[in-house]
Amino acid sequence: MRRRSLVSAIIIVVSAATLSILFFQPLSKPSRDDLIVASEKTLPPFQLVDQYNETFRLESLSGKPVILFFGYTNCPDVCPLAMRKISQALDAGGIGPREIAVIFVTVDPWRDTPPVLRKWVERNYPGVIALTGSYEDLAQVWRAYGVADPEDVWRARNNRGEYYISHSAVVYVADKRHVLRYLVSPEMSVEAFLQAIKGVIEGE
Repeated sequence: MRRRSLVSAIIIVVSAATLSILFFQPLSKPSRDDLIVASEKTLPPFQLVDQYNETFRLESLSGKPVILFFGYTNCPDVCPLAMRKISQALDAGGIGPREIAVIFVTVDPWRDTPPVLRKWVERNYPGVIALTGSYEDLAQVWRAYGVADPEDVWRARNNRGEYYISHSAVVYVADKRHVLRYLVSPEMSVEAFLQAIKGVIEGE
């Protein structure tokens, strides 16, 4: 069962990441450890709810680079891998929340409530801004970023028992003006993640 979920997750990453890459029109071709340089497109604005049940707007981080990732806390493979790579890169570079904001947006609002997200962040990823909201509000964000099909998410949720959600595993790295500069993916090295992070912090 574990192997099956991992294979499914890999397929999800490849197909969904391709859609996301096309959506943002990368300027460089991806390889395993080369950064994907994205076109100068501003991240679509949004308003959701954070792990403290407070309203969060992307514009509230104006002037600060951001790392943005979509996933869910029950994700068995890809999400924890991506989040771990982000954390390891930040630790390796001695980089904290004052220099760059890490934002996690759920694709599973039914299970990822603010209390759940708060415990998850405190236990695993201190300093991360974890966001949820209504299905309707999140669906708009998923469409804007091309990370998940709202209808697929709805169908997955209505399956009996444990369910898995198809979504992109692309990590968006944007500069202080929230212009997308790099796309990285979980299979890339910690060094590649750190290179992208330093790139937006240093303005390269």
